[in-house]
Amino acid sequence: MLVETGAALCGTLHLRELLAVMMERVREVLEAEACSVMLVDDAGQTLRWEVALGEGAGKLQTLSVPLGSGISGRVAATGSAIRVEDVQNDPRWQGQRFDAATGFTTRSIMCVPIQTHGRIIGVVQVLNRRGGPFSDDDQRLLEALAGMGGVAIENARLYENLEEKVQERTAELSRTLTELRDAQTQLVQSEKMAALGTLVAGVAHEINTPLGAVSSNTDLVSRALTKAKDALTDPNQIERTRSFIEKATAMAEVSQEACRRIAEIVRSLRNFSRLDEAEHKPADLHEGLDSTLTLIAHLTKNRITVRREYGQLPQVPCHANQLNQVFLNILINATQAIAGEGEITIRTRQEAAAGPGSTPAAVVEISDTGCGIAPENLQKIFDPGFTTKGVGVGTGLGLAICYRIVANHRGRIEVESVRGQGTTFRIVLPISATTAVENQSQG
Repeated sequence: MLVETGAALCGTLHLRELLAVMMERVREVLEAEACSVMLVDDAGQTLRWEVALGEGAGKLQTLSVPLGSGISGRVAATGSAIRVEDVQNDPRWQGQRFDAATGFTTRSIMCVPIQTHGRIIGVVQVLNRRGGPFSDDDQRLLEALAGMGGVAIENARLYENLEEKVQERTAELSRTLTELRDAQTQLVQSEKMAALGTLVAGVAHEINTPLGAVSSNTDLVSRALTKAKDALTDPNQIERTRSFIEKATAMAEVSQEACRRIAEIVRSLRNFSRLDEAEHKPADLHEGLDSTLTLIAHLTKNRITVRREYGQLPQVPCHANQLNQVFLNILINATQAIAGEGEITIRTRQEAAAGPGSTPAAVVEISDTGCGIAPENLQKIFDPGFTTKGVGVGTGLGLAICYRIVANHRGRIEVESVRGQGTTFRIVLPISATTAVENQSQG
């Protein structure tokens, strides 16, 4: 029975399950009407029922026994077992209120301490042996079980404490992860606003120039039409009227071109921000590249030649606004790397799947003829905070955020550079197999 009980106790590390197993064995072997395990509550200096079997046992869960009081309290206080054949005539027994609460009548009792590492942590008590009074053999068996139970209880408590700490640590890590994700989102938005901030002056100039033309031409056209109207009443002013009309027509064409330019800039801003398309969905990478180039036109005008060598690309599942931020950061870096005149070349292509389980990929390469990156810095350019720009020019976060955005799209970003000759950034993004097949069939 001890071997079987030991094996059963090893079958679980949860305290209540463990004690329930032990009490079932005790009640069966000792032929007792009721049995229970009470554990010491150090804070309250009491014994509290942890597991109880028998008539009305469920009502004991809310009750407790002061240490040193009654049979179980004395055993917990002294560490000595007590066996009473007739509790009704024994002054040490003070369980009348417990019998009244449960409806159970106690006749005999045997109670032994549960000890571990020389410390009493509880007691086991059995009531009313059906075959007569409890014997010395019964006591030795119960004491052996209590000894095994003490070890098992200690292990269960250690396990529960460990489990609780693991849960607390997991919850803490979860909170930290959430905070990091929130911080990352804020950082991405902050860097995006910083990047947009460098464009504000240029974009404002790009809009103000055609807007000024429209405003000026509108006034001139109004004057020309007034003069033309006056000239129509004089037959000798026909040639002059024709001249007014030709000038007004030419100015109207200039105004139309200016309005087209303003509309293009506004459309590029909308396409770049993609505020209405923040979710993950298929997008045209060429459209994002073109919109970004429009916004940095003031950085390249009359200085840098931009070459578009676009290949055939299907729409790529992505967060378009995030990838546009990647394009913006890399293109601004390219314009800053070119001191005088130079070239920026953008190449796109689709790569076939590398092997089983992989998918086709969209490749975007942005090359410049700038100053290049020193070999010792190539391994550090994606590190947060690293920058080779002067104070107040760079935050060192742009490329780190680019790397994180591309990684979140299950892609990769690579860089090749030769000092004094230029740099190439290569962005590789996975394309779903279905999208690639549909694109090939349309082609």
